[in-house]
Parts: sequence; structure tokens; C-alpha cells
Amino acid sequence: MFSERYERQVLLPEVGEAGQRKLLASSALVVGCGGLASTLLYCLCGMGVGRIGFCDGDTVSLSNLNRQFLHGVADIGRNKAASAYEKLSAFAPELTLEPYDVSLTDENARRIISRYDVVLLAVDSIASRRVVNRACIAENIPLIDGGINGLNGTLLTVRPHETACLACLFGEAIPPAGKIPSFSPVVSVLSAMQAQTAANLLLGLPNPTDGRLLLFDGSSLTTDFIPISRRTGCPVCGR
Repeated sequence: MFSERYERQVLLPEVGEAGQRKLLASSALVVGCGGLASTLLYCLCGMGVGRIGFCDGDTVSLSNLNRQFLHGVADIGRNKAASAYEKLSAFAPELTLEPYDVSLTDENARRIISRYDVVLLAVDSIASRRVVNRACIAENIPLIDGGINGLNGTLLTVRPHETACLACLFGEAIPPAGKIPSFSPVVSVLSAMQAQTAANLLLGLPNPTDGRLLLFDGSSLTTDFIPISRRTGCPVCGR
């Protein structure tokens, strides 16, 4: 018997009782506990993903609070993963929640990532994306990347050795300097799309962002897709 919490989604033919069992037996790691992660982590808990990890070595600041709904004024100065754990354990105490109060590096990423079925990026750093991309390719774990810049967002799913990876997409691009503008409605829309993408992967449903970059324009409420090809000689996935 499933918890009453999930009764409305079990009604969906795409989920059903078999799908809910899959979700409860699945695991996901969210890298970052900021803006994208705020809606994303609540969605993963609401879906009933049985084991959810989340990592962040940063602390909460006042400038985060326009979009980072996991945290409040009382959390300023606290580690974001610890703050997230407090909120999520109150929201979904029946799930296994695994906070990591660290940033992922080449030294620790593979050890942490290898414990999960899917990894979701919720960071604003290309350098951090590259670290996680390398680890996911090495461990053969699907990666869902979400990005925000002002009223625009992007979403791409990486299937290791099947679709383009983030190194294929970014190439040798130099990360932009300065702070990235963020607006909470766009951040929340994109992170909800990431959660649905995770559901597609975990439930075995068709996934439109496999190897295709979704572009979201918040001002016009439109989306578009750009195919991303694997790059010949990519140093990460081309070996």
C-alpha cells in the first residue's frame, strides 16, 4: 500500500503503482543547494524518489533569498546543504536524505556520484559543471544540466557515451566573469523541468532533452530545441 502522499500521481498512466515503486527504489544526487535546487529538491521529494543526495560547500547569503526558497533569513551564514536537510526532512521524513556539506572536486566527485542513479546539476559555474561531467562520464551515470541567465534558461541531458557531454557543448569556453542575473520565476520553471527530466529517466519515459539543448525564454514563455552532436576528439567522452 502506497502512502496517501503519492495517490494523485499513481493515478497517472505514466506512473501507476509500478512507476511509483521504481521512484521509491531510485536515487538522485543534486549538485548545488541554491536557486535551481530549491524547487528541484522539493519536486524530487514530492515525486517520492527514495534516496536523495545533495551537496554544497557554500553558505547562505541575503542575496540568495530572491530565488533560493530552501533557505530563509534565519539561515544566513549556514551551510546550504545543512539548511536544505532541515527543510526537506520536515517535508518528506519518510525518504532517505543525504546532505554533503562540500563542493565536488576531481578528488571526491566520482566517489559520491557513483552512489546514485542520476545526477542533476544546479550550479552557476562552468568549472563545477566540468568536474561533474567528467565524473558522470567515468561512472556511466546520466547527467541533467540546468542553467539560468536572466530571463533565459537551458536544459540538457547527457547519456554517457550515447549523447554529447558538457565538454562537447562548452569546448574551451572561458567562464564569464561577474554575477549572473537570476529571476525566481525562471529559476523555478527550469528546475521543475529538471525534475520532470529526472522522472523521465527513472521511469523509462521518452526524454526530449537527450542530446538536445532546450532553450527557455521566460519573457515570451517559449521553448526551442537545438541538437548537440558529440564532438570528435572530445577529451572527456571521445576516448
